[in-house]
Amino acid sequence: MSRGERGRRTYRSFAKVNLHLQVVGKRGDGYHELRTVFQTIDLHDLVSLELGGDGVRLEILEGPADVPAGGGNLAVRAAAAFCESFALRPGVRIGLHKRLPLGGGLGGGSSNAATVLRGLRDLLGVPEGLRDLVPLARDLGADVPYFLVGGSALGSGRGDEVVALQELPETELWLALSPLQVSTAEVFADLGPVTPRAVAEEVLAWAQGSPPPDLRAAAFWNDLETPVRRRYPSLDQVYNRLVEAGGRPVRLSGSGATIWALFPSREVADGAARKLPAGTRLLPARTLSRLASAARAVAD
Repeated sequence: MSRGERGRRTYRSFAKVNLHLQVVGKRGDGYHELRTVFQTIDLHDLVSLELGGDGVRLEILEGPADVPAGGGNLAVRAAAAFCESFALRPGVRIGLHKRLPLGGGLGGGSSNAATVLRGLRDLLGVPEGLRDLVPLARDLGADVPYFLVGGSALGSGRGDEVVALQELPETELWLALSPLQVSTAEVFADLGPVTPRAVAEEVLAWAQGSPPPDLRAAAFWNDLETPVRRRYPSLDQVYNRLVEAGGRPVRLSGSGATIWALFPSREVADGAARKLPAGTRLLPARTLSRLASAARAVAD
């Protein structure tokens, strides 16, 4: 679609999990130096974009009452940054079906922002390449650049320096969704002093073209699990019950509150679901490759 032409389209805004998250040091700018392996999964929000009108407007079409609808929403900020960067005058109307939990470690807000950037490029034909959107994505948040890449990817720095990895076979995993919202800043503060450490050998091997055979065989971990489970006893209870029910592996995603697990069968997963505390849901999801997520990005 040519620049300035009116258009409307709806996109799937996919979630992610962190297969591995390692804090390897502290940066000079005060942030922690990370090495994290991102993975797209098929759970998603829906983001509709329509060109026209004045400014950027967001309508929450579905979702909890506490979803911000103004400038505090990353989707609004992404649209405003796109229009300013590429000197586009048409307004943008955004409709959001918010199905992913807030503060759940699934990157919902970051995914929405990247979906807006990609969607406006799709509708308007600028910029020429996705890499031209990376500076905007970094300004919006550390996880946003990943969602311009998708699939399996390694995040370095704050997590915003992203390199695509060779894909693993698609896998069914299960997400324990807690009603809690975890404060990422507080979790990182709980880490205390960080001693520089080497990156996990398996992650280095994957980055060099030798991935693990599948997700179940990967010896990954999340350095934020200990402070999160210590700060939030209810999440510690969820984690322990998933392990007791046969989850292998069981991992926190990002800084939480979502915990993902693999089970040998749906029957075992159903049994685990019955043991979880009230208010915590266990939902199935599938990992998605870059090609699969790109092919399913447009929802209408």
